[in-house]
Amino acid sequence: MRLRFFSILFALCLSLSAHAEGAFDGGDLHSLAVQNDGSVFSWGLNYAGALGDNSPNTRPNPSLVGKLENVSTVSGGRAFAVALKTDGTVWAWGHNYFGQLGDGTTDNRSTPVQVKGLTDVKAISCGGSFVLALKNDGSVWGWGNNAYGQLGDGTIIDRSTPVQARGLADATQIAAGWYHSLAVKNDGSAWSWGKNVDGQIGDGTTKDKSTPLAVKGLSNVSQVAAGWGHSLACKTDGTVWSWGGNGTGALGDGTLTSRNAPVQVQNLEDISRLAAGHWHSLALSKDGRVWSWGSNGSSQLGDGTTQDRSTPALVQGLTGAREIAAGNWHSLASKTDGTLWAWGNNTTGQLGDGTTTTRSAPVEVKDVKQ
Repeated sequence: MRLRFFSILFALCLSLSAHAEGAFDGGDLHSLAVQNDGSVFSWGLNYAGALGDNSPNTRPNPSLVGKLENVSTVSGGRAFAVALKTDGTVWAWGHNYFGQLGDGTTDNRSTPVQVKGLTDVKAISCGGSFVLALKNDGSVWGWGNNAYGQLGDGTIIDRSTPVQARGLADATQIAAGWYHSLAVKNDGSAWSWGKNVDGQIGDGTTKDKSTPLAVKGLSNVSQVAAGWGHSLACKTDGTVWSWGGNGTGALGDGTLTSRNAPVQVQNLEDISRLAAGHWHSLALSKDGRVWSWGSNGSSQLGDGTTQDRSTPALVQGLTGAREIAAGNWHSLASKTDGTLWAWGNNTTGQLGDGTTTTRSAPVEVKDVKQ
């Protein structure tokens, strides 16, 4: 059976461009995607119930997430995942040590449970062990691990149910990194909070922040993405800017120097979408090409090598791309012909090609159509 996956329509207000956003995603060592009937499929490592199929089995092919329908958007974290339904409710499954499933407990779940007290949501983003949600009123909410203030509520207390990020209104987009958070406001400013040891908050310091503050010197932002310790922003002019840790070249500025304020990524223009993995970065240009830079020890850059890159390089053999996503050490892209492709680490089957062979160039995910 071939699964047919849908692209989320702009008219549903769940995307920030003409492309689908959130119809697929990569977690730590697993991946997931939405079927056209609103069900969800997942594949890869099934630790703590991360695949949501009520089994302990790791799978190199897509399998159905149980008891879940009418889903529009998905996001993956460290051994857990969340899904946004068309009615504005949020559901979660997998690892729950920090309360990242938002159900008021710390019990792992092998099938989806509803996040408590959260409605009217239009976007979601999983961090390492926490989640952000953006509501239609522009408020941002978070739950799960909060050791560095990444929930934005002014504390470092873990939360098993959602709390509101302080002082942040009129948000239009969110991104959760491993331990830090980003948001874009409707005036084009970028905001950040959480862990800042590598300068990933972008405020000119390396001090953690438990409430949101504006990223220094950055305006006209259309989208942000967050990795382990680095951050990315796409501006309305199609340029890309980055800040944070840079030991493997994840900032794309041609150096290995970490930055606590934004610098421009080299040799990129007409970019429409961004994604960030553990220490690697992806960008989608308006002509359908995908660019990558940063860490490449698991071939997550898709350039046919395992060589780190401090400036963007083209992903091999991939044209006609319409959306991108990144797991920790693997990457994904959908094409305009409806196929879904993946590359990088595959030790737990997270590429979905039926094998556990790591790939240095894109391979098609089996039985997935978008």
